[in-house]
Amino acid sequence: MKKITTMILAVLAMTAFTFAQEEESYTMFDNTRFVVKSDKYKEFGKAMAHHNKTYHSGGPYHANVWNIVIGEDAGHMVWSMGPCTYTQHDDRPDGEEHMEDWLGNVMPNIKYIESSNLWKMDDKLSYSPEGDARSSKLSIRVYDLEDWQSYRFKELLTKVIEVYKEKEYEHTLGTYWSQFDVKADEDVAIVWGFNDWAFFDNDSKFMADFEDVHGKGSWFKFLEELRGSVKGAKDEVWEIVPQISGDME
Repeated sequence: MKKITTMILAVLAMTAFTFAQEEESYTMFDNTRFVVKSDKYKEFGKAMAHHNKTYHSGGPYHANVWNIVIGEDAGHMVWSMGPCTYTQHDDRPDGEEHMEDWLGNVMPNIKYIESSNLWKMDDKLSYSPEGDARSSKLSIRVYDLEDWQSYRFKELLTKVIEVYKEKEYEHTLGTYWSQFDVKADEDVAIVWGFNDWAFFDNDSKFMADFEDVHGKGSWFKFLEELRGSVKGAKDEVWEIVPQISGDME
């Protein structure tokens, strides 16, 4: 019995590996959160700008620096590289000059690294209108899912995306899954891109639109299902810091 179980697990693992290898392309970001020393912001800005514009200005290794302005980690920053794949990640800049610049010039200005993780976009559960431009701000809601309830959460998001497509919303919605179990309460992130804070002044008609697409009473059923699939959630707003990010493409 033990041999049979081992063989089944081996087949499942090989199948998962094969599917991963066959996947042609996807969007994934390498995010590192950190806190800058309070008396080293000037030195940090100069060092980070030089590093990103020298080593992370294009392609899959392009890096942006985001400032967290809303949330429990307000004041922290995020260094984000991508979009890249795991295969591309193998060839990321890591030569001697790169590491000497990062360790010798950037890191001395950082108080501590809070966390690092990879976040992969779920294309089927994301939406981007035609002609969408790069966003300078991100509104992010991170969900802590109940155990074994990701399938229910995906079903709910499918209904949300259907509304976005049917009503042709003007702003993006991206769904990103945590690739590693770094923080127990961070399973999936829903990301809305925007450029002006007036974005939050717009009257939300989502409930009405949801019921128009899915039928009367569907919104409250949706909320009941959502409560049954998540343990909790937290919000953040990020603003890009272009001066110390890689050159915009």
